[in-house]
Amino acid sequence: MAPLASPANLTALDLGGGDVRLGWTYPIDIVAASIVFDVFGSTDPLEPLRTAFATGVAALQSTLAGLGLSGSFYFSVVARRGDLLSLPSRLVALSVKGPSLPMALTPGTTAASPSSLFGLGFPFGITGTGGVYAQGGDPLLRGKILQLLLTVPGERVNLPDYGTRLLDMVFDPNSDVLAATTQFTVTRALQKFLGDEIQVADVQISADEATLNVDVSYVKKADLVSQQVRIGVPLPEVGSL
Repeated sequence: MAPLASPANLTALDLGGGDVRLGWTYPIDIVAASIVFDVFGSTDPLEPLRTAFATGVAALQSTLAGLGLSGSFYFSVVARRGDLLSLPSRLVALSVKGPSLPMALTPGTTAASPSSLFGLGFPFGITGTGGVYAQGGDPLLRGKILQLLLTVPGERVNLPDYGTRLLDMVFDPNSDVLAATTQFTVTRALQKFLGDEIQVADVQISADEATLNVDVSYVKKADLVSQQVRIGVPLPEVGSL
């Protein structure tokens, strides 16, 4: 199966009040080919696929309304047939004039519910048919958590404080101080960078002779379901330093 072509000629129009209209072109008949589109956006040009604002769009345009967008955004569109994704379109930047009044969201929900979105899988990969490996729902959220915890601050040039020192901490002496420091660092990073999607319930640190284990318990704000993820970081062998 040939890889999907990317959408082209993406344009964006600010409609005011936090609403945006996007339009694009596609080289084949999307109805005959069963092609739909996912619309992504972010305030970070290096991470345009951070949030899916619309999924399964069966047209060559999409109006993002009621999301309360405000400020500078970078949009991209991905074509999709089933689980097969194209590479993203070129970015389009737009300064969005936000709504004059605060949005009212239903308790327990966010403007874009993460459980129904698709995004780049972690770790990044290409499928056997040439598409971009994608995830949605719980796997997508777990991938975001792993990516955050395993990124060293400073690795992302435009977001230097993104990440934790988890990979560096394995070289510190195994002690109660290490456990407390790790717990504080992980909790603070999750609250700062994923606080819109999860509520951190507990972070437990344990270590054996070979592994530093980090168990994160959290509640998804989209549906108030509790989840847990474990990250195991190998400890250096004694005498190998």
